Amino acid sequence: MKKIVFFVLGIVILLSIFSCDRFNHHFDPVLTPFEQFLERFAAKVEDGILYDDVASIMTYYSDTYLNDGAEKADMQNLYESLAAASPDSVAIEMDILSEFDYKVSYRIMTAGVDTTIIDYAQAQRDSFLFIGNQVAPAVPQKVLVELFTATTCVNCPYADDALKQLKDEYGDQFYYIEYHLGDQLDIDNDEIYIYYDMTNDGIPQSMFQGQVKVIGGGEDTYDEYDFTLNTFFDQDALAEIKDFSYTISDTLYGQVKIRKNDALPLEDLYIKYVLVEKVSSVVNVHSHKYCEQVAIAKGMKNIGEEDFSNPIPFTLGMPSTVPEDIVLYVWLQTLEDPYNADACKIYNVIEEDILLRKGSN
Repeated sequence: MKKIVFFVLGIVILLSIFSCDRFNHHFDPVLTPFEQFLERFAAKVEDGILYDDVASIMTYYSDTYLNDGAEKADMQNLYESLAAASPDSVAIEMDILSEFDYKVSYRIMTAGVDTTIIDYAQAQRDSFLFIGNQVAPAVPQKVLVELFTATTCVNCPYADDALKQLKDEYGDQFYYIEYHLGDQLDIDNDEIYIYYDMTNDGIPQSMFQGQVKVIGGGEDTYDEYDFTLNTFFDQDALAEIKDFSYTISDTLYGQVKIRKNDALPLEDLYIKYVLVEKVSSVVNVHSHKYCEQVAIAKGMKNIGEEDFSNPIPFTLGMPSTVPEDIVLYVWLQTLEDPYNADACKIYNVIEEDILLRKGSN
């Protein structure tokens, strides 16, 4: 992650070269099991860097390793960068900072790099593994706006224009999707419209983050939308959606990794995904402008009982005709039945480009 990469690069420019046959220990003459683990680890780090065997070092790290945002893959990248420098020597210093929670400092000095890492281990059945402090950096909360509209709607262009303008101003702080109702772009969106209890108020209607509804369109729509968006900005997210990958044929087979805060509620938690055409060939009959951000396929999956240490898979059937300019939105949302504005929150959202070709991305 950023902290590790920046730290290493910053140390490299110091050009402080250290040389030592082995490493310094601050252990008692009779080693405890934890001290024995650290001695084995230190020897493995030295050999792994010198002889380009980073895989053996990584056996000392848990698959769920997380240390101030650095994951196991980030530690592997660090060791690989040290090994790639082809050093002549490696010096390692280790200090146990806390016996109670297996907190340790290990300092690696090689090839002009002087790196000190504060880490935490966890006892296993017959040994230990480094797990880090299990602290992830705060993830900014992205906001999703779902607009319910139609090509024949007189006041919907006010909502369209407001969202386009706000998107230009705020960039990737928020995303929006158009769900069309009763026109040629409708993909059975009534189910969402009904779920959000919007049927008595017509269109346009916009749902912000699954919780706040803004009804109607007019000269003041931009100001209403801007105010509502800003009530959600500057919040820390309870989940991060990352590492999206997919294969595509008649069906999109996707997966994402979800890093969640312990406060994320799992009951009625869904992953939702919508394929969006960025600019449609269809126009609004009143504004004569091409419709944008149009939902052309959608799906969802209950993930409350999924193993979040593994990628979360999902599938989405592709339309019979797929335009070239498409993106996929993926988000997490609590979906109680019936709809409850207090609970049905969107926790985070990502936008991913989709290439129309068979095979993997």
